[in-house]
Amino acid sequence: MIIIGFILILVGGVFVYWNISYSPYKAAFDKKMKARVKKIQTENAVCTAEEIAQLPEVMQRYCSYIGLEGYPKYPVSHTEFYQTDFVFDSQSGKRLKMDYDLWLFFQEPYRSAYCSSSMFGVPFDGVDYCTDDLQGGMKGILGKAIQIFDVKSKQGYQAILLSWLAESVAINPSAILSPYVTYEQIDDLHVKATIAYNGVSGTGVFTLNEEGAIVTFYTDERQVEKINGVDTKIGWRCDYEDYRQDEDVKRIHTVRSVKVFPDREVVYFESNNFKITNIGWKE
Repeated sequence: MIIIGFILILVGGVFVYWNISYSPYKAAFDKKMKARVKKIQTENAVCTAEEIAQLPEVMQRYCSYIGLEGYPKYPVSHTEFYQTDFVFDSQSGKRLKMDYDLWLFFQEPYRSAYCSSSMFGVPFDGVDYCTDDLQGGMKGILGKAIQIFDVKSKQGYQAILLSWLAESVAINPSAILSPYVTYEQIDDLHVKATIAYNGVSGTGVFTLNEEGAIVTFYTDERQVEKINGVDTKIGWRCDYEDYRQDEDVKRIHTVRSVKVFPDREVVYFESNNFKITNIGWKE
């Protein structure tokens, strides 16, 4: 009876631990992001008409559409996505509800994120990260206690940069003027964008509608999936919808990430429920 009681107490303790908000991995992630914020230089610069005029005409139309002139150049954006629909496995279509904590830094391109979810009642967390030695990857943590994988590669670093580029349009559009991003106009509705940093570069295409709003970003350099057991590059698209005026700028309120396979598309991330906190700018 003593042994059974001990087991019941232990199991009960595990379930209580799983259901409280604290996680040592999340605490370590938050501490790392706050330490990085402390190192940034605060700014009071804004996006100017002169800078916008240096962009291709199609991007100038977008800047006019959202009202970018005069918008602050925030050094950091912290975005919290709540109860996001996420497809965990593209083959089975397994869906999860996930909270996604995204940090974007802009003085130099840097991105990291923490996702919190559960499978069969067991907490599952993931950390997107990049390193100084040009590796980008993801760690998986089970039960807030056991790291079950840590996959990283140079291609993952390229994926981080492309994600940074695509997400910045929705979260902090001042990044359009980043010195690490260059543009080449294709036609009146399409522009090729290239991000280059630390000797790694990635390219995709922004598509605009007739009003001047960016509606998609597409690249075939970001996403790798196993197809028939082989790591294969596939297309990746970010969709932007529901522009609304928010204080100084017209901002996107629905974002969607799509894996583009040769025979199908999988919407694996979609949210219209997120909060953006911009950091490091002062009047």
